[in-house]
Parts: sequence; structure tokens; C-alpha cells
Amino acid sequence: MPKITHIFKTYFPETSGGLEEAIRQIGSYAVGRGFDVEVMAVGKRNCCYRSSDGIVARFFKCDIDVLASPFSFSFAQAFRKICRDADLLHFHFPWPTAEMLALGCRIDRPIVTTFHCDIFKNKFLKPLYLPIIRQYLKRVDTICVTSRQVAGSTAYLSEFKDKISEVPLFLNEKRFGGLGGPDSDIHGLVDHCRSYALFAGVLRWYKGLEVLLDAAEKIPHHIVIVGKGPLHAKIQGLIRKKKLSHVHLIGFQPDHNLKYLIENSRLMVLPSTTAAEAFGQVLLEGLYFSRPLVSTKLGTGTSVVNQHNHTGLEVKPGCPDELAHAINRIMDEDALFKKFSSNGFSHYAAHFTAKIQGDKYCRIYNDLLSR
Repeated sequence: MPKITHIFKTYFPETSGGLEEAIRQIGSYAVGRGFDVEVMAVGKRNCCYRSSDGIVARFFKCDIDVLASPFSFSFAQAFRKICRDADLLHFHFPWPTAEMLALGCRIDRPIVTTFHCDIFKNKFLKPLYLPIIRQYLKRVDTICVTSRQVAGSTAYLSEFKDKISEVPLFLNEKRFGGLGGPDSDIHGLVDHCRSYALFAGVLRWYKGLEVLLDAAEKIPHHIVIVGKGPLHAKIQGLIRKKKLSHVHLIGFQPDHNLKYLIENSRLMVLPSTTAAEAFGQVLLEGLYFSRPLVSTKLGTGTSVVNQHNHTGLEVKPGCPDELAHAINRIMDEDALFKKFSSNGFSHYAAHFTAKIQGDKYCRIYNDLLSR
């Protein structure tokens, strides 16, 4: 069977986040359609895992991590062999290490790149990186963007419009099937909160968690924050400093707990502050469980998933007052809650199932492999 090799800087079980979940969804769907799928990533050590969904994850020991861009000498040494052993390479942008290796290596395999987002955090390096990006995108055969908004707001992508396909992220419903009940502490938390707004994700710089805590001072309802990441200590400190006893930071949670938390939440909130939040995988999970959404207007795929005043409310990024008002409205107005809840799953079913979007990737794979 054809081998699809995904290449990105990180993956399960070393790390967990929306992008890792997106790669898993794409890969597991392809496995079900007869492809052999591997993921090549950087981790704490050289090792290999085979997951229950049939994906093989190979990790190469990280030697240097500069500006959230890990580099592995063993990965660089193995890169040519990785390319030779694959029938098709699926890169996930951005990861400068992989893009530069791809430019320095003669690759005679089809290349797909999912363009997740532009460079935002390290803007001073972008002018130096941009020529590499352009040369890299010239080399690839197909560029998949998760929304028209991402393609339209990234100026240099217009140079490659003939290569671009829009393929939104999707949800593998099997992920939440056959799970056991929640752990006792999670069950107790839900009983204690009764009605709460839920944030779930990696605690990163662009997620807007500081804005959420500012908004929490004007929200008389519980807020549950699920996740771990670089900002964990800072967020924990701010909760204590502001004396936000109704905000609960509970760390990473396995799927059986996460499912229970989503199902019992009043709404899902994603208060991201920059377009580095290009889609918002967690918003799909909210739709699937018919939860109203509160998110920010970023000009990205978040507005595709959360349609303002249909599946939830959108607010100006970085504005605690607007965020608090939106959360309080859904918390307090039963009619609004019911409207958004009833629209959520139908919006998901019409646009974001594995069948609809996973088939797009498989058609791209088969088209490139048949050339």
C-alpha cells in the first residue's frame, strides 16, 4: 500500500495540541482508506510508537530548540532516507528545519504541504525566512489551506494560487467513542461548577488566556481551563493574584475526561489574540457536542467554524469587556443557548466530518501518486 509520511516538529504522545490532533485525524482517515501512514517528528529521544489507529510515529532526539523551532541532527541525517522510503511526503507548515532540509535535498516524491498559519511571533526573522518559504512552496505539488481566509490574508500565497486546495480540518468521531466515564475528581468538579465556560488547548502566547482572566473579573460564572503549556505557571500565578476562585486550571486531561467536560459545559471559549490561531480544532469539538462557541474575529478559519450569531458569538480579540459580555449572554439567556446548541451539530455535520474533508486529502494523494 502507498506510504504517506507526515513531517512536523512535534506529535503525540510527546506533545498534545490542536495541530497534533489535526495530523492524527488526517493520518488515521488515510489509514482507513488503505494508506500506510507514518509521522516523523522531533522528541526527547529516538524512539518509535505504533498507535491504535495504525499510525507509526518516529521521533528523532531534539538537539537544539531555538524560537520554538526544534532541530535534530539525527533527523537531518535520516532525511534523505525518509524521503526515499515514502511514496508521498506530507509536510505541515511552518517548521523551518523541514523546509530548509527539503530545499537542500533532491526529492523525487510528490509533496503535499498543509499551510496551517503564517509566521507571527518572530516577525523580525520573517524577512530572512520569506525567501526560503517562497522557494519551498515552489517545490511542493499541492498546498492545502484550512480556510479561504488563511489563503486570502497571507500575501505570498497568492503567488501559488494554482497549487492551493482548501481543506478544512475535521473531527474523527471514533476518538470520543467507547470511552469510560470521567475520573472522580473531574466528576466532582463538574458537580461543583454545574454551569461553566470551558477553554481547552495548549497554553500558548496567542491563546488569549490573560484576556480571559481579565474578563473573568466581570463573569459571575465558573470557568474551567484545560491544558498545559509554556504559560501554565503564569496563568496559575494570575489566578492567585486576581483571587479568581471561580477559575479552575486543571491541566491536560485525557479524552474520557475531556469528553465529559465538553458535554457538561455551557459553552466553549477560544479567546485567541492573533491569526496564529488559524482554525481552532477545539471549536470543532464544541460543535460536535452541540456546545455554543465564543471566539474572536481573527480573519482566519475560526470564523468558518464559529459562525457569528448562528453557532455562537465572535468578539474583538484582546477585549476583555466584549469577551465577558458574550460569555455572560450565553450563560444567562436560555433562548440564545438553545439556538446555538441546536445549530452547532448541524453545522459540523454539513462541513467538518471526516468523510467530507478526509476524502479531499485522499483524492489529492491518489491524484499525485497516479501522475
